[in-house]
Amino acid sequence: MVSNLYLFILSFLLLATHGSSSPLCGNTIRWVNCSEHVPASLKLTGVDLSDLPESLHCGRADVPMDYSKPMSRHNMITLGLAMYRPKKPKGVLFVNPGGTDPGVVLAWQAALNQTDMFSGLMDYDLMMLDVRGTYSSNPLNVSLDVFGSIPSAYPQNESEFKAYRQASRAMFQSWIDFSFPPGIVQFVGTREVVHDYEQIRQALGYDKINFLGASYGTYRAHQYAFTFPDRVGHFALDAVVSHGRTLFDKAQDGIKALNRAVLRADAYCQKDENCPFHKGGLGSVLRAFQRIIADVKKAESSCKGDCSSIVSTAAVQASMSSLFQGQPDFGEIINTLSSAMEGNFTSLLSGSAISAELAVALPLECGDVGTSSAPYVIDNSTIGMTQIWLLQLYCSGWPFHVSPEVEMPTPERMLLVTSDFDDDSPTEWTTFAWGQIPNAALVDRHGDGHVSFLDPSHRSTMITKEFLRTGKLPPAQNETLVSVYSPGTIRPPVSDPYLVPI
Repeated sequence: MVSNLYLFILSFLLLATHGSSSPLCGNTIRWVNCSEHVPASLKLTGVDLSDLPESLHCGRADVPMDYSKPMSRHNMITLGLAMYRPKKPKGVLFVNPGGTDPGVVLAWQAALNQTDMFSGLMDYDLMMLDVRGTYSSNPLNVSLDVFGSIPSAYPQNESEFKAYRQASRAMFQSWIDFSFPPGIVQFVGTREVVHDYEQIRQALGYDKINFLGASYGTYRAHQYAFTFPDRVGHFALDAVVSHGRTLFDKAQDGIKALNRAVLRADAYCQKDENCPFHKGGLGSVLRAFQRIIADVKKAESSCKGDCSSIVSTAAVQASMSSLFQGQPDFGEIINTLSSAMEGNFTSLLSGSAISAELAVALPLECGDVGTSSAPYVIDNSTIGMTQIWLLQLYCSGWPFHVSPEVEMPTPERMLLVTSDFDDDSPTEWTTFAWGQIPNAALVDRHGDGHVSFLDPSHRSTMITKEFLRTGKLPPAQNETLVSVYSPGTIRPPVSDPYLVPI
């Protein structure tokens, strides 16, 4: 998001600043003029494109579309990458921010001092890649109109499930028909991405790489380490998406994570006398969620005739599930719930629009976890939505064979980082991955939100950066905001949502 071997090796490497070059042995990166390849998401205020920092390098690399075949005119795609390069780098750090998040823009932000995320690591080559199928790396042609034809509600019987699968098949076929080169949609999974990273490592001439993977980037980093163990330097995996865990178990983990996140919002409310649910006591926020869903279901089931003005249960469930993803704002969540309790769903439903980033994530992830043979299973949960169940349904029409997910035992020393109350990557996934990486230390941030590295000032981020620099595992510790567990130890239960500071 596996191919057997590399069948094409280029003969020289071009190293340059903004277009100048000098030949070296290895695969080829074509260094291009950065001012002509500006990421769309970059903030350009105060940026002079005619006078970019010498430390910023932008490149293109031709790689096989299908690594099981020789590279040719019909079996080639071009990847876009960018690097922050100090004059005397102490090594190289590959960074994958996860999912379909743009990678190249991070190198620009680092070079232009638009972020302090990489403070303490700026004496390293920082390599950021837009993974294949996204942004500057042969983006897929995904139609949001076709994506929008997927039913919004969970199927309630076999007939509805078959209709859902058929809609999924039609969606993927549309993207297959309109993406270039022909066949590319089948080859955008992690199995291909890790080989792309290896091509870039060879081109840069580094014997080993250090790697910071966040969210789905941890899935890619772990698979790279499993596939190319001799190339592993210091690997830090933050907000782990684990290999080999069944979809059923992942869904159960997601339910637990959402339950914990709701209780964290409740804990916030109990500490704030101005919270509209404060007088309701412990559990008042959870009861608000339950009441809203019950009222919506009642209105939906009792509606006769024209029901276009009725808010659907599926839309409310999906929006509620998304409230706690990323970096949750509990104050905003409480206000949104309060409005919904009064029948105003504008705020709750405002963030539920389909995005191109969400759409293109499907072929990248379905190529890893293909579920086209998954049977229909009745949803008996009172939660109503999990990301994993949605992924399973979206991927039900994936037309290509995908090998079953397997665990990836990895003996290399690594650092795993998790948050107790991460709703995107349930902390159970990190514990499960720890069983496959026995020589790793586990950093448990006692707090909320997805990806700890996004907070440069947090103790967990300082620990991560120290490991990336030195490769030395942190000592065991148990503090209010972070705990560290050494290899071979047993992680205690997840912290009480009401006891961890908000």
